[in-house]
Order: sequence, then structure tokens, then C-alpha cells
Amino acid sequence: MNNMTKITMFHLGLLVVVLGSAGYGYYKYWDVATVNGKSIPRIEYIKVMERAGGKQTLDQMIQESLILEEGKKNNISMDRVAIDAEVKKVEDRLKTQGQTLDTALATSGMVKADLDKQILMQKIQTTLSTSKTEITQAKIDQFITTYKTQLPAKATKVELEKIAKDELTAQAVKTASTDWLANLTKNAKIIYK
Repeated sequence: MNNMTKITMFHLGLLVVVLGSAGYGYYKYWDVATVNGKSIPRIEYIKVMERAGGKQTLDQMIQESLILEEGKKNNISMDRVAIDAEVKKVEDRLKTQGQTLDTALATSGMVKADLDKQILMQKIQTTLSTSKTEITQAKIDQFITTYKTQLPAKATKVELEKIAKDELTAQAVKTASTDWLANLTKNAKIIYK
């Protein structure tokens, strides 16, 4: 065999491998399913999914990206020990409700890495959106009066005030966090394609 024949055989072999790979890729990735021999193309599936919930999903992805970017800019991070401690709190809360973390994640369509990411994003948001709301005694008293029927009947005044203050603080943090994220999104340069 001369060199020209070897080169031609090599190219022919390479062509067979490329065409085989392309055929397999088409078979594996082009269609998401076949129904009675009729294919459902991936691109059609994606279009339907975008119409069904695409805007909401895209907005969520944009917000996640903005939050993580702000965390990086402000050197906010969590080590594995801190994340695991937060996961443990979630697990403990779920146990009191008769659930496991794995079941709750599966029900939400999440994996543990998604929960870890949410914990980090929550830390970034709460760190950067610190609430300036003062929880006064008047607000605590008003909360207790408003929600008296929903509070533990046998709780002491000190216990009721602690419950009220914790709840009012949580509400203030949530409001500040929501406002911070809305402002961050409003001021971001987002280009939809």
C-alpha cells in the first residue's frame, strides 16, 4: 500500500466515525421521544416548555445569576461546614413534619446541590439586604394582639414577645430581601434573546 492509499483509507475511516457519531447524536439528542414511530423533536419540546413556564424559569435563572454575581463581588461565600449546618436545620424542620430531606427534594424536583445553592443565595440576599426596620415594643404588642388566636395559649408574656419579635424580624428581612432583589434586577443590564 502506498502513502496515498493509506491517507485515503484514514480519511475514509475518519468519515465513517464522524458520520456514525453524527447519526448517534441525532438519534440520542434530536428527538425527545417517539410515539408509535412518530418522533417528537427536541426543538418542538423546548418551544412548548418555553411557552408553558419559560418566562418564569428564565426570570428565576436571571435572579440567581444576579445574586451569585453580587455575592462574588462582595466576597460572600459559605464553606461546606456552614452549608451543612443549614442543611441540618432544614432536615430537622422536615423531621418534625414527618418528612425526609430526600423526599422533600424529590417532590420539589431538586437535588442536594440545588439546596446548597439556595442556601448560599439566601445568605447573599440577607447579607446584602440588611433590614433597617426597628422592631419596637409597639409593633410587638400589635402583633400579639392581631395574632393572639394563632399563638400558643399557654405561652408566657416573654415567650409571646419573643415569638412576635422573631416573626416581625423575619418579615422585615424578607421584605428587605425582596426589595433588594427587585432593585438589583431593575438596575441590571438584561438582554432577552
